[in-house]
This record gives sequence, C-alpha cells and structure tokens, in this order.
Amino acid sequence: MHQPWASLLVTGIKQHEGRTWYSTHRGRLWIAATAQQPTPEEINNLEQTYTAMHNGALLPFPQVYPVGCLLGCVNVDDCLEQDVYRQQFPDGESESPFVFVCSQPQELIVKFPIKGKHKICKLNTTYIN
Repeated sequence: MHQPWASLLVTGIKQHEGRTWYSTHRGRLWIAATAQQPTPEEINNLEQTYTAMHNGALLPFPQVYPVGCLLGCVNVDDCLEQDVYRQQFPDGESESPFVFVCSQPQELIVKFPIKGKHKICKLNTTYIN
C-alpha cells in the first residue's frame, strides 16, 4: 500500500480503504508500505484532508512515513460496494468502487523490511511469530 495512506490506516486515522476490486477477506490484514517515497506535498495534502474531515481536530499524524516495510495490521470488518458504503457512511472518505471498512489498527514498533505483493497475499509467518 502506498504511503502516506498506509501509515494513516495502521494508526487508525484512516478507517476506510478504497479498492477497484472486491474481496471476501475478513479479519486481520497486515499492511506493508510500498518502496515509493511519498512527496512532502502528498503528505501535507492528505494530512490537511484528514484534519478537515475531523473538523480541525489535532490528529496524531506519524512523524515519518516509512517505505518498503511491514507497518502493522488492521481488522477488515467488511468490503462494501460504493452504493452500500454511501448508505452506511454518507460522509465516508472513499469514492472507490469497493471499500474495506477497517478497525482495530495495530502499528508495529519495529518496521520489518518487506517486499509486498499486489492485492492481498499470505504473509510469511517469520514476521509475526
């Protein structure tokens, strides 16, 4: 997942993740950041967007947005089609065709270097044991 969105998801600032594809996956989902470094403009714009979404509240944004590593995990509660998502979350943050509704974010203290794969894949248990 690209930064800065990946870190915002595992810190719980972001709770809905848009996708172009549906998934039956429910439960724990490990989040890895891609190797692509976000620009300061991307970070600033996204932080401003989430601050506005939370009515100007001071949010605990990450100090750094690490890349190429395992960041943590979330629980995928549901994957909703956009029309159903809009009914349940009229002011929701995603306009994608499908939206993962996430909860229980857990950020790892130590970020393990990892090469992620496209979409959802199995995590080598070496990282979590």
